[in-house]
Amino acid sequence: MSSQSTRRLDISAIDPHMCLTRNRRRAPVSLQWTRKAMFKKTSCAVGTLALCGLLNTATAADIAAGTVINVDNIDQVKSQTFEGRPLSDLILPTQEKMIREFGLQMRLRASEELPIDPRLVSATEEHAGKVTLDDKNRLQNFVTGMPFANIDANNPADGIKLAYNFMRGPWFADVVDYNPMYFALINGQKGFEREQHWRFARYLANGALNPALADPSGEVAKYEVVLNKYPNDSRGLGVLTIQYTDARLPDVYAYVRSVRRVRRLSSNAWADPLSSTDLLNDESFGMNLDPSWYEDWKLLGKRWMLASVHSTVEVPAEGDERFPMIDMSKAPYWNILDDWEPREVYVVEGKPGRGHLLNRKVQYYDANLYAPMLHWQEFYDRKNELWRIENCNYRPTKRNDGSMAPTVTYVPVYDLQRLHATIVFANPEGRFNYEGAKASEFSPQAIPRLIN
Repeated sequence: MSSQSTRRLDISAIDPHMCLTRNRRRAPVSLQWTRKAMFKKTSCAVGTLALCGLLNTATAADIAAGTVINVDNIDQVKSQTFEGRPLSDLILPTQEKMIREFGLQMRLRASEELPIDPRLVSATEEHAGKVTLDDKNRLQNFVTGMPFANIDANNPADGIKLAYNFMRGPWFADVVDYNPMYFALINGQKGFEREQHWRFARYLANGALNPALADPSGEVAKYEVVLNKYPNDSRGLGVLTIQYTDARLPDVYAYVRSVRRVRRLSSNAWADPLSSTDLLNDESFGMNLDPSWYEDWKLLGKRWMLASVHSTVEVPAEGDERFPMIDMSKAPYWNILDDWEPREVYVVEGKPGRGHLLNRKVQYYDANLYAPMLHWQEFYDRKNELWRIENCNYRPTKRNDGSMAPTVTYVPVYDLQRLHATIVFANPEGRFNYEGAKASEFSPQAIPRLIN
């Protein structure tokens, strides 16, 4: 806010008699004192109200949409408001750290609600109150819609319900196929390292809005494949994960093109690092796990933050420069300027338990029941020191079946300990809820075909 808009007004300089109308007809002497007294009281009251209005206007003036928050102005903007909320309350401590220490920039955008699939609303209302958790925190009686419609921000135990809403609700899509996604691997001290292309596909076999996709046995929760397509020296590596409704550890299969064979991996590979990236397998698109695998979930409360839900970033067409949106002119060579707006979120802490590379994670879920986007995550290592940050950016997208929903545009993962980043960009030609999707496309035998 400018010094002009915040300066104090000198009350002593305001004369309540300035508003008297000149040359008015005089009242009889007996009424003059009464009128003058009343006028003085009234004019003082009006002057006071006007002054209060001026002061309120001065202190409540919002910073303009389009303002870019950066390391040069963050001290100034934190003392201002945006859409009536103090920016000091909207900027997370770890976001401020990224701005001050790593050059993150945030362009403010006027907030706007997101389109919601009415089928999701109807399905949630139809099945409301039926879903429960057993004594091992496994999901029970889930059919479709959002599993848990009622979240109590004051109940720490509701943290796992938000994790289930994100993982099992069909808010993102029943079926997804990004062919490919583009990975930019960046050294924070030296710059761009390499580019990778991975095909990502997911099929909800339990919970889909389209009942034709349901697994007849009721055992499979979802299929997911991640396949490397570029560069050629790693092309052909593929991983298929099958998760089950009874929360058993997943079946994990790997295809290695050099030996042309599918091998079954240990089920414990669900949390292993994803080949040469800064991601763990249980972090793709924010999170990829059964919540019951974690030792503990805790809902810490509700707040507002800045999030990117109308992202302007797009991957250019083939043949053009691949990553012009990344500022590679200066260290740490990974920053992207995008739009951010106020969103209400739930704050959740998840603890994986022993054997995992993390001690805990802090997550920020959108408070919109039908779009529980996972905007920001903080990952803490086994020493409970901040290790990595993951930021999912979204945009309203028209899906193949004509419905609208927020989908991911890109996901940066910043390793702050080794100064490295992996930025995953969604292919703008990705398919969502497309016709002809079959569970047979997600079998171990189908992996070699999916690489092409």
